[in-house]
Amino acid sequence: MSEQAITSVGELLSRMRQGMVPRSVRLFAAQGLLPVSREDLIRVLAFLAAEGDEEIASTTRETLATFTTENFRAVLQLDDITALDIDLLGRAVHDDSIWQAIVRHPRTANETLRWMARLASPPTQDAIVTNQVRILSCLEILADLRANPQVSQDILRRVREFEEEFLEKAVQWATAVEAEPKLAEGPSIEDALAALKEIGMKFVPELLREATIEGEEEEAGAPREIRDAYVRIALMNTFQRVMTALKGTKEERLILARDRNTLVVRAVMMSPRLNELEVEQIAGMRSVTDEALRLIAVKGRWIRRYGIVHNLAFNPKTPAGLAIQLLGRLSQRDLAALSRDRNVSGTVRRVAVERYAARK
Repeated sequence: MSEQAITSVGELLSRMRQGMVPRSVRLFAAQGLLPVSREDLIRVLAFLAAEGDEEIASTTRETLATFTTENFRAVLQLDDITALDIDLLGRAVHDDSIWQAIVRHPRTANETLRWMARLASPPTQDAIVTNQVRILSCLEILADLRANPQVSQDILRRVREFEEEFLEKAVQWATAVEAEPKLAEGPSIEDALAALKEIGMKFVPELLREATIEGEEEEAGAPREIRDAYVRIALMNTFQRVMTALKGTKEERLILARDRNTLVVRAVMMSPRLNELEVEQIAGMRSVTDEALRLIAVKGRWIRRYGIVHNLAFNPKTPAGLAIQLLGRLSQRDLAALSRDRNVSGTVRRVAVERYAARK
C-alpha cells in the first residue's frame, strides 16, 4: 500500500476519533468495503466495533469474524500501531492467543492490561502475571487479577508470591538498605479513552482511574494536614501508595490503612515507622479494612497491648472468629459492655454473654 493511502487511513481514524466522519462512511467501512490494506481495515474495524450505533457495531462484528487469528497478529506487528489501536483491537477480538500477544506487546497501555486482567481466562492470566516488569510499573494489575471471577488458584498463588517479594524489597527501599528503583511508566491511553467515551463510544467494563480509599467523607471536618494528605494520596498510583505507607507520615498511614488494595494495607502494617499507638488507633477505626484488622490480630507483639485487644474486640469490622479469640483477654467490665453492644455481630455478642456468665 502506498504512503499516501497509509496517510489517508491515519486521517480517517483521526477524524473518526473526533466524531467527524458521516454515518454513511462509517457504515461503509463497517462492511469492510474500504479500499485499504487488510491490516489497516482491521484497525478501522476495531474502532468501529465500539461504535455507539448498534447497526454499525453489529455489522463491524460480522466483518471482523471473517478474519483469521493470523490477520490480527499481522496488525500487532505494524510499525505504526499505537497503544489505542492495540486496546481497541483487544476489545473487539476476544481470542486468547491475540490477548496474550497484546499482553506481551511493549506498546500495550496499562489501562489495557488492567481490564484484561479482570476479564481474561487462565492462559492470558498466566501471560499477565509472568510479565513482572510491567506489573511492577502498574501494581494495580495484581488487584485486577484477584477481582477476575475466572482467576485460577495457581495465578492467585503467584500473585501472593510476587507481593511478598515486592514488599520485602519495598521495606529495604524504604529503610535505604537498597536504592528505590526508578520505574519507567508504561504507555497510557486514559485521556484518549475518556475522549472517545465523550463522543458516545461504548466499551466493555472500563478500568480507568478509580478511588480506592474508604471513609473520605469522615475527613470533611478534619485538620488541614489530614485533608492535604488525602489529596496527595488520591493522586498516587499503587506503587507510590506502598512507598508512602512504608516511609510516610502518621497521617498518611492512618489514611492508607483504609485502602481497598490489600498490598497497600500490608505495607502500612509492615512500616518500620508504625508504632503501637498508631496500631491501637487503626484497630478502632470503623472504616478500616478487614485485612488491616486481621494483620493486627495475628501479630503477638501488638495484641499484648490491652488497648489494641479492646479496640479489635469492639470493632464491628473485625472478623467474628478473630474477635472471639480475643474475648478471653478482656476485663470483666469490658466483656459485660461487649455483651450488650449492638454494633458487633450477634455471634460475638452471644459468646461474650457466655464468657461473662462463666466468669461470675
